[in-house]
Amino acid sequence: MIKTWFLAIRPWSFTAAAIPVTLGTVVALQHGHFNVFLFILTFMGGILLQAGTNLTNTYGDYISGVDTPESAATCPQLVNDILKPKQMKLAGIFAFLLAAMIGGYLTYLRGWPILLLGSIGVIFGYTYTLGPKPYKYMGLGSILVFFLMGPCMVIGAYYVQTGFFNWLALWVSLPIGFLVSCILHANDLRDVPFDYKAGIHTLALTLGKKKGFLLYYFLNIGAFLSLILLLATQKIPLTALLPILLIPGLVKIIKQTSASWQGNNEYLVMLEATAAKFHLQFGLMLIGGFLLDFISRGL
Repeated sequence: MIKTWFLAIRPWSFTAAAIPVTLGTVVALQHGHFNVFLFILTFMGGILLQAGTNLTNTYGDYISGVDTPESAATCPQLVNDILKPKQMKLAGIFAFLLAAMIGGYLTYLRGWPILLLGSIGVIFGYTYTLGPKPYKYMGLGSILVFFLMGPCMVIGAYYVQTGFFNWLALWVSLPIGFLVSCILHANDLRDVPFDYKAGIHTLALTLGKKKGFLLYYFLNIGAFLSLILLLATQKIPLTALLPILLIPGLVKIIKQTSASWQGNNEYLVMLEATAAKFHLQFGLMLIGGFLLDFISRGL
């Protein structure tokens, strides 16, 4: 049963929350603020928000008829009757409640901005596939996740450490926002046939194959262009350009995606996993670049 629930929360997706929280903390470190206890709490809060979203997403897609044994390969617990829908929904709500408890304590320490950002995280995590108008089914998932797991998480982590807002936290979140949006868009590109049958409208389905893949390219390239723009405007140190080393990997991804575009389903099936891996690599290099600058200034 432990293994079943472990797989149900989809822990491989937690990097989408871990990267922005860690990045916001490292940017705060650049400004002389770091509290390891607050970082651990923020990190746990972000992971719990991700877990709650994953669980309620599985429940929402199941009761809406979106998930089938063919389409729910990464979350088969409900379609294969391994867990009951009510169990899945309650587990998701419980994860959100734990995140809210952490958020409540951080709000006590830092004030209303944390309450606002935390509330946004819980509300939009839950309403991704639940509520009167789930925004995933209106084609807004890839758009909103840019802000939710880009700027909101990075700014929130920075604010927890410092107690104030800084525009740098927003600017450095943009490349991460592009790439986390790319993960969700890749998932939607893979699921286009299933979503069409279910009658829902994701952005990938609305755009169609050609424009959908063009958006996938744009989101990947946009991460690098925003990074270069940040350096050109002297908002980040030179070492933060470390992710540029991933450009050959980006070229490879684009070539593989082109094969998917031409009908090679081998790469299409792995598109989401590839996007998640690239987001992790890029995020770790960006974080490492800031740490290198911090260390070099201390020598």
